[in-house]
Amino acid sequence: MTRIPPRASSFAILFVLLLTSCSERDTPDQLRAQLEAIRRGAPATTPPIQIAGDFSPYAYAVAGDENAMTPFGRPTLIPVDAADERPRQRGAKQPLEDVPLNAIRMVGTLSRDGRTDALLQVDRIVYPSRIGDYLGQDFGVIRRIADGRIELEELIRSNGDWEKRMTTLELEGRGK
Repeated sequence: MTRIPPRASSFAILFVLLLTSCSERDTPDQLRAQLEAIRRGAPATTPPIQIAGDFSPYAYAVAGDENAMTPFGRPTLIPVDAADERPRQRGAKQPLEDVPLNAIRMVGTLSRDGRTDALLQVDRIVYPSRIGDYLGQDFGVIRRIADGRIELEELIRSNGDWEKRMTTLELEGRGK
């Protein structure tokens, strides 16, 4: 039994596909006839344009009604749980905001270009942090970075108001 090489069989398949794709198109005689009609200036056959009827705008009569449906659906109010409520802060949550303060260890500082960053470790990951960064679950903001400690300003919820509390995070392994 002779075997047809794969390259020859793929060419044969391609040739058959090309021939079948041409079967649905106009023949050369039909194309020549269309070109002659265009050259003679025969008008093109286009479907007639449908003229639209009278336009009547829709008046949304319940625009001032709070309980009316809107095109975007009825607005829903989501109740806010006081435990999940956050005070106003800049931007999105930062990685150390969900970590309890007692799980964050200060392992060093890094000074460059006149700026000092604190090196904070959670589990086995060390995060560089600078003044203004948030950390801890009590919305702590780093206010000052010294060689051996970080001074935080935390916001504590008390009687429905936010009260400020200063906290320090000491360098780990330093003699006290």
